[in-house]
Amino acid sequence: MDANIVQPNTGAPAPVPEVTPTQSAPAAAPDAGTPPPAKIPDDLLKNPAFQGLMVGQPGAVSANIKAFKNRPEAKDLVEHKEVLAQAGMGFYKSLDGETGVVFNMMYVHPEEIKQADAAGKLTEVAPPFDAIHHSISKSGINHPALDSSRKTPIAFKSAPVPAVPQATNAPMAAIPASVQNKIATARLSNLSPGSPTSGPVPGAGRLLNQVLKPVL
Repeated sequence: MDANIVQPNTGAPAPVPEVTPTQSAPAAAPDAGTPPPAKIPDDLLKNPAFQGLMVGQPGAVSANIKAFKNRPEAKDLVEHKEVLAQAGMGFYKSLDGETGVVFNMMYVHPEEIKQADAAGKLTEVAPPFDAIHHSISKSGINHPALDSSRKTPIAFKSAPVPAVPQATNAPMAAIPASVQNKIATARLSNLSPGSPTSGPVPGAGRLLNQVLKPVL
């Protein structure tokens, strides 16, 4: 017998208490020193734009900071920023300081937001909050959260692969017509045999003079 198995004490076994089907074990008391997990406010969970953000459709939304800051949604986002970060949400402020972005890091990497902002295409990656709110609120059975074919990622999205610069085949500058005429004239002069006393070595014969002519 395995020596690691603990043998019971000798003697009569203790009776097993009977539990009726209607009885239930008392719930364990919560640890007084552990605070309950923070909860995303219901106002955000009920918001169509935020519902789309939670399922990555779209993966990011944006809004003008000055116009949005006094709205209830902005207050919820600020007050529950840490909770949202734990849920996988990221926050970004545009380079010009005018636009704020909330994005789901399961579907959008922070680097994608930065690159879009630098390229002047921030709203293409993070469409306006109000536009998404209106679109999803009117979606009915086509609500993004009802899409059964959607696959939920199990980790944050990886950083995008840096684009490799492509070699450009820049067209060569056109040669001026005057230069082209000079080249053609020189080539024609090289083709004409000339007199026996002409060429780099007069009197040396046509073959040697043709060999010694400069090549264009």
